[in-house]
Amino acid sequence: MRRTITKHAFVVIAVMAAFMAVLLSPIPQASADEGSRDMYRLYNPNSGEHFYTADSNERDHLTGVGWVYEGIGWRAPVQSSVPVYRLYNSNAGDHHYTLNSYERDMLVSKGWRYEGIGWYSSDTNRSYPLYRQYNPNAKAGAHNYTLNSNEKDMLVRAGWHDEGLAWYGVGPGEGAPVPQYQRPSGGTYPNLSVTPNLSINVSIADQRVYVKSGSNVIYTLIASTGVNNATPRGTFRIGNRGSSFYNAREGMGANYWVAFEPTNTYLFHSVPTNSSGQYIVSEGYKLGQPASHGCVRLSIPDAQWFYQQLPSGTVVHIF
Repeated sequence: MRRTITKHAFVVIAVMAAFMAVLLSPIPQASADEGSRDMYRLYNPNSGEHFYTADSNERDHLTGVGWVYEGIGWRAPVQSSVPVYRLYNSNAGDHHYTLNSYERDMLVSKGWRYEGIGWYSSDTNRSYPLYRQYNPNAKAGAHNYTLNSNEKDMLVRAGWHDEGLAWYGVGPGEGAPVPQYQRPSGGTYPNLSVTPNLSINVSIADQRVYVKSGSNVIYTLIASTGVNNATPRGTFRIGNRGSSFYNAREGMGANYWVAFEPTNTYLFHSVPTNSSGQYIVSEGYKLGQPASHGCVRLSIPDAQWFYQQLPSGTVVHIF
């Protein structure tokens, strides 16, 4: 049977041939890598896109609106003779990166927006190759770029196309630290059930919760109180508690809530969850600054600790 090669296939073959010609061309003798810079990797849980940037302000903006920071993907040279071009498809909401100027120009002719040089590929270092994979079923996040050959192989087994080498870095990646809202504020928790003269101080100025035994602070928690001074001041006592709630009017809920009386309207609880019970990443990153409707938000394990151990009747001072 004769196999017919489509026009689309010819375009793909031509692009990949040009791409590999650029990648495998002799190293320019007059150029050398200059310095290194961290390349940040982020993930959009709504679209499935991975995004890569050297700009920490861009990284912080995206994490603030719900993207997940996945750490340093690799280190790129600050300057070299081989630029990596960045493009954006506003219809699909997808970015693409290539060191192939032919591929760049073809995508621009198809309506993609050229956003300039994103970073550079190494002129001389071949120790840190970035692999490129393509998902033919995806609209956004159709390409993935990684130093990790195991990640590449996993995606290929799942149906992604292996498109070979993308470019070269000059240093390894580094995983993201666990976000503050997912970890304890200060290490090992004391046992509150046996703590003498236990009380809780909530400092709105500090955005901290101080667990005290008598006059001694035995643990400090990072918190978020209410915006526009919505958290009440005064002296209260710990009352009811529950594993979770959802407020449809506010469009969010939380886990591990502990109420303080006499209001029983305001709570200690985890960072917010959505209607599906998933933690809202953009809200989680607000921990440590006023962000709530009046309750006192805590990290997930801190809230769970309070829920499990904070005795009913414990005095709470909010000031």
